[in-house]
Amino acid sequence: MPRRTYKSTAAVKATGPQIFLLAVTLVSVLFVSNAHPQTVDEIFQNFKNAYEKSENFSANFEETTLISNRKNVARGRFIFGKPNLLRKEYVDQNDASKVVQTTVIDGTYAWTYTPILNQVNKMKWNNPNRRELIPGIGASLEDVQANYNMVLVPDEFANPKGIHQIALTPKDHMVNANAKEKLLIWVKSGEWLPVQFGYESELENGTRESAIVALTEIQRDIKIAPDLFKFVVPKDAEVIDLSEN
Repeated sequence: MPRRTYKSTAAVKATGPQIFLLAVTLVSVLFVSNAHPQTVDEIFQNFKNAYEKSENFSANFEETTLISNRKNVARGRFIFGKPNLLRKEYVDQNDASKVVQTTVIDGTYAWTYTPILNQVNKMKWNNPNRRELIPGIGASLEDVQANYNMVLVPDEFANPKGIHQIALTPKDHMVNANAKEKLLIWVKSGEWLPVQFGYESELENGTRESAIVALTEIQRDIKIAPDLFKFVVPKDAEVIDLSEN
């Protein structure tokens, strides 16, 4: 399991390994009484309320994955717009100004462009199972409460900073017979920003996979260019159309 880092901020290749992908996100300042310890339902509801009041959310990210003891770290930035808009850019490890892969979700299609290959993958996005994207989770918040059991994970280092870790495990109707899965969300109280997402999976054969997506420089409801979530195929790029699959 990668070392957990809590990157508090001033202001989702994937989430599991879905996009992440991935997520998610967003917030407005809410007053919450501290007269008693908050329950996981109260914390999640604050996060959900903040999300519902936000139109967009952006952040830099560091994505650490561990598959069968093979570690990979990727960095980049993304901006998410409700309900199904995303622009995510992975950058070169040594030069953050150099984009090595771009994913754009325009609400109908997901486009992924890899410059070194001059290749674009196109996939259908607007299907009933993808009603609303949340970076880092890949499902709607309504789905989370219906499909997952939630518990707070005590953390002597994060909790004093107002950061709460929520662990989500699938309910019976969501259980994958071939794998044990868990989603993780770290939420910062006050503005109820998500500062980190995680995913853990163990297959029947013992193969383990985990991912941590830490967020920094988080902003919400910023002014964005109208064409930010529109993808234009680069000249001479090969397009692999998977949208009918």
